[in-house]
Amino acid sequence: MHPSRADPVTAAAPRRVGRPAQPNDIPAESEILARGLAAFAELGYDDASVRELARRLGVSHNFINDRYGSKAQFWRAVIDRSLTAQADRLRAVLTVSGEDDLTRLRNLLHAFHQGNVAEPDLARIMQYEAIRGGERLDYVFQHYVVPVRNAVAPLVQGLVDRGRVRTLPLDAMVYAVIAMTSVNAEVPLVSMLGDTYAADPSGFAGMLSDILLDGLVIRRDG
Repeated sequence: MHPSRADPVTAAAPRRVGRPAQPNDIPAESEILARGLAAFAELGYDDASVRELARRLGVSHNFINDRYGSKAQFWRAVIDRSLTAQADRLRAVLTVSGEDDLTRLRNLLHAFHQGNVAEPDLARIMQYEAIRGGERLDYVFQHYVVPVRNAVAPLVQGLVDRGRVRTLPLDAMVYAVIAMTSVNAEVPLVSMLGDTYAADPSGFAGMLSDILLDGLVIRRDG
């Protein structure tokens, strides 16, 4: 719609310098968290000042502290939104009935890697935190990694007990799964290797899942 034809009731009033954000100026919560995810992914936690975050969110400089309490609490809200959605997807795959356990495990890997392709900013943030360690990584580990790991462990152990997958330490398996998500934070490097990822990011992630699982499966040919 041409600016001159905008509905005067719904069109946002121009922001004046120094004017506090009004309720109708503030983006929806989902948009705030999505912009926060992109900001933390690009800048990293340490370089994402409250002032710069507010600028990217399109809100007043005191908005983050007023609504979330601190930059740290805002980061948690951003991460909670993305990781809760991912955990829900994995839980839905895990609870599908009537599937062979090996098929269920393959579908879990696909769902995990596809989710990270769909939200590459999350992978960049997790890579940043995994390198540095500390309370933010601990928060993610305790609230998201541990519950998912504990839910999947019986499935993996059952496959090991029946001789369908190799016996390997669970931590090595989990790290291998998580490490493959780095492809979403390293697109420039992946693109230099070839054009497969650019042509089909989801398909590329699926290949990685299959490479990983096929390396675990015990073949009983003949």
